[in-house]
Formats: sequence, C-alpha cells, structure tokens
Amino acid sequence: MLSGYFAPRGYEIDVAMRVKDGVKIINEKKPDVVLIDLKMPGLDGDAMLSQVKSISPPPKVIFVSAYDDGGKTKARLLGMGAYAYFDKPISSLRILEATVERAAQERAS
Repeated sequence: MLSGYFAPRGYEIDVAMRVKDGVKIINEKKPDVVLIDLKMPGLDGDAMLSQVKSISPPPKVIFVSAYDDGGKTKARLLGMGAYAYFDKPISSLRILEATVERAAQERAS
C-alpha cells in the first residue's frame, strides 16, 4: 500500500519482506528515510532499529505498526532514536508523507 502511494509521487521505493534483505538494501542504497513495520520476520523493531542506526550515515527511521501495547513500544523506539512512529491503519498518508519529507530534509542538512 505504501509503495503504491509513494512511487507515483516520485519517491524511489525499495521493498523488503525480511530484515536481512532490508538491511542489505539500506547498506547498498543509503536511503535518507526508511519505513519499517514493527513486526517483520527475523528481528523485532528494537533490533532492526539498532542495526539501521549502525549504518553510516544512518537513515531516518519511521515505524509503522498495528501493534498496540498502550504506547510503550512507541515511546521506547522514539527514545532509541526512531524519527517517528505511526499506528496502523494510517489515518492520513499525507501526514506520513509530510513526515517523510521533514525527515529527508533534516538528514540532508
């Protein structure tokens, strides 16, 4: 769904279904922003964020998740350096896009 929204708007999109594939893409392409589903096969969100943050230069990380634990995971991931966290279903793709744009601009500066 997200690639179908962002690709027609001129964003370069790569999709990975497994953590190891995502990390490989990030290492090779050095994107400004990475959208990560909290629950992916292979690693949990904390471990994925740690791996992504160890890449130089690290991209801005935005989590998207349907996981609900009263905001504990969201607070933890933001405290660990995630740029943003969106709950599924995403209520506004425009807000997500604006967040992606801000993250990309901040990383570029």
